[in-house]
Amino acid sequence: MHPHLQVKSIERDQFLETIIKSIESVNCQKFFLGHLEENQREQRVIVSKFQQAVCESLAVSIPNGQWQMEHCPSSSSRDSIDIFGRNESAVVAIELDKHRADQVAKKFVSRIAILPDTKVYFISLCYPGTENMSKPETIKYFGYCANLSKRMGNVYAGFTIESTT
Repeated sequence: MHPHLQVKSIERDQFLETIIKSIESVNCQKFFLGHLEENQREQRVIVSKFQQAVCESLAVSIPNGQWQMEHCPSSSSRDSIDIFGRNESAVVAIELDKHRADQVAKKFVSRIAILPDTKVYFISLCYPGTENMSKPETIKYFGYCANLSKRMGNVYAGFTIESTT
């Protein structure tokens, strides 16, 4: 059980490919096998541990970047980015959410708006949600985010994690 790339906005971008391989290498089974049976508080703890695992994987795969969790890029906004990376030429914003199209779109728009005026690699990493949350609609919105990113000169990738419950 690993994150599965659904959509990416560009081909042959070595930095993006390194990010993709790093995210895909994280074993999600210990985090998301049966997590929906837990209460909301415990789910937040589980997601936080997964967030840490992804951040650590990125730090190993891309050691020349600076990686942190819960980065707040704007003092005028309380919005924080789940995983934030920076190197000499770009920033990386990774948002973790249950697979809900409205959350994917909301996070994409708000985070792109508050990030610095530099190339942005934006990653949506969606973990299993309830049966009422439409994964096909989420993937459709990954495509919209990829299209918009390409138009803005940024890069986008959308991942899902398959539920095994």
